[in-house]
Amino acid sequence: MRLHANVSIWQREHDGTYVAELNGYKLKLTWKPEAPGERRGFSWEAEQEGKEPIKSDELHEEAEIAMAQAEAFAQGKLPS
Repeated sequence: MRLHANVSIWQREHDGTYVAELNGYKLKLTWKPEAPGERRGFSWEAEQEGKEPIKSDELHEEAEIAMAQAEAFAQGKLPS
């Protein structure tokens, strides 16, 4: 199943991150630049009030893929 991001809910912040709110989660997308021996890419984080943030464990070359995974998590379509 291919996931598609609802790009219109995401807002770009001045620091280059993207943020959105969905189903009581605050979602955040962050770019990790390439470093020697490390991959570059976008990762996501989902935070609900009073709970520890959930962070993705993989990097995505395309922002839309990371956004779609964050949205799917907030909608209960990905395991926590």
